[in-house]
Amino acid sequence: MDWLRHLVSYWADEFDWRAWERRLNSLSHFRSEDVHFVYRRAASGQRVPLILTHGWPGSFLDYVDVLPMLDEFDVVVPSLPGYGYSPRPPEVGINYRFVSERWHRLMSELGYSRYGAGGYDFGAGVTTILAQDHPQSVIGVHLTTLESDLTPVVDDAELSDVERSYLAVNRSWDSTERGYSAIQSTKPQTIGYGLNDSPAGLAAYVGEKWHSWSDVTPPDDFLCATLTLYWVTQTITSSMRDYWDNRWHPVGRAYIGTPTAFGVFAHQTVPEGEPPRSYLERVYNIRRWTVCPRGGHFAPVEEPAAVAADLTAFFRDLS
Repeated sequence: MDWLRHLVSYWADEFDWRAWERRLNSLSHFRSEDVHFVYRRAASGQRVPLILTHGWPGSFLDYVDVLPMLDEFDVVVPSLPGYGYSPRPPEVGINYRFVSERWHRLMSELGYSRYGAGGYDFGAGVTTILAQDHPQSVIGVHLTTLESDLTPVVDDAELSDVERSYLAVNRSWDSTERGYSAIQSTKPQTIGYGLNDSPAGLAAYVGEKWHSWSDVTPPDDFLCATLTLYWVTQTITSSMRDYWDNRWHPVGRAYIGTPTAFGVFAHQTVPEGEPPRSYLERVYNIRRWTVCPRGGHFAPVEEPAAVAADLTAFFRDLS
């Protein structure tokens, strides 16, 4: 309660959105098919096109600190449909596959026939389906979380002891943290109306996730920028529809043969477990596996230098 009071007070009395406007206006913003994206081209040399996708409850802001460290890439950072400056199409079925098709068309429009992709949370799901559906175009994928809808389906008898231990921690996390997902995958509109009507309610609901799922909670200034983006665009409800669409319009699971790197950032305040490499190898063609000493669910925000270094090393090795 004290933490929330402090965050709301900071947002109301100290937070400087104009400073964030100046920072964001220094980036190159574009729109294609109603998708907002930030685009940063490498200054020179042999460039690797790379599309990075955020998750919930985040935004394109999650990669702002990573961008300057990706000198070897032409980087595209879109806003997922229904988040911030990307309106959500007025239809059902806006799932991982719908978004990945948008992303593939976007990269094609930018002139890239071959490109890399990365992400976390919903962004990991979109990136996975992008590689599944367009293996001829996606040269490699880099993930920092395993998306729960796309985990391996394995009979318990086939699991190793370390995999069972991981899944036990993961189930414990589900029992204490997963309630939001049940609500958002069944009745996102109901809770959304309340959050769109109360800044304090929005701060409590979104802020609690950042507080519990991080290793060290990101600074108040960043959290308030994220809250402001959701508030001024009134997109918290449309962002939560990701859960409804992916539950009721699921995508098929398949092995991803595209070279894959996984950055393990398993230091959350409420532990979700450290996935064993063997567990992810049931789903992905793992080529790089990096266990990081710090950072949690929101790795691009919590540990931008580590994420940027791992991305760079992985795609440099591929090329």
